[in-house]
Amino acid sequence: MNKVLRTLVLSDLFILSSFGLVQPIFAVFILKNIPGASITTVGAAVTISLFTKAVLQILVARWTDEERGNCRELYTLLAGSLILSSVPLLYAVTRSAGTLYAAQFLYGLGQALSYPSWRVIFTRYTSQDRVGFEWGVYDTVVSFGVATAATLGAYLAEEFSFQHLFVFVSLMSFAGTAFLTHIFQQEFSCRLKLKK
Repeated sequence: MNKVLRTLVLSDLFILSSFGLVQPIFAVFILKNIPGASITTVGAAVTISLFTKAVLQILVARWTDEERGNCRELYTLLAGSLILSSVPLLYAVTRSAGTLYAAQFLYGLGQALSYPSWRVIFTRYTSQDRVGFEWGVYDTVVSFGVATAATLGAYLAEEFSFQHLFVFVSLMSFAGTAFLTHIFQQEFSCRLKLKK
């Protein structure tokens, strides 16, 4: 597995595992911390993020495909990951359904920017004779990270608070995003554009 693939796996391990700390208990957070929230509020929040991602990722993917190479993918991947990493900080100060829905829109936007680009870059760097193995390594590593995070997140929220948990999630996600900057070392044309 080459350096770019290892970097992408490590980045997703941090980012997805950090959000794995929250996902199993996100509905509990909404119901306990947002005045007047109901099960419908939970459903609407999830719908907003998924709908935003579904609509915008096609536009992002088409835009990145218009340019040869990986530069647009790298820019959108980095931008999307930064947005994703910021969302838990917004959760930490959320006290209304409106703020929650805004955070969920940003969450969907971050996914729309980062997910298609991540997949394109990963696919371009896979070895032709090891594609299944390299995707398998990614799925296994991330699955272990998210599985471990599920129980840990519930424990942290119970022992400390949701606010502390969200700050921790954000820090972990920003750490995962920082790994992505190393991919620019493999993309000389992108580095040149950044310097201009």
